[in-house]
Amino acid sequence: MERNKTLGIIILFLVLGLIAGGILGESLGYILGKLGEMSGGSFDNPIRNFFVRSFDVDLGFNQNGWAVDLYLIKVRLGLGFKFNVCSLLGMGLSFYVMKWWKS
Repeated sequence: MERNKTLGIIILFLVLGLIAGGILGESLGYILGKLGEMSGGSFDNPIRNFFVRSFDVDLGFNQNGWAVDLYLIKVRLGLGFKFNVCSLLGMGLSFYVMKWWKS
């Protein structure tokens, strides 16, 4: 029972860290883009791209994805992941917090 509880806490902190990192990445990307525009450059600058550029893994979201066609109802299933530098930083921070978490 203790092993299942530990695995659940690890998954919880992993998901929370990835969500927090995604929010941080989007916010930081917007701020760095606006700072790039204010300094005379463009919104799409190299510093912003370092934090925002993502590695996408999509399973079934395109038109050739998994579909269940029952003539009356058509269901399409998919799963997607989007990793960037900030999401990895958020995941690392969440594992650091989990290390000190009292359960």
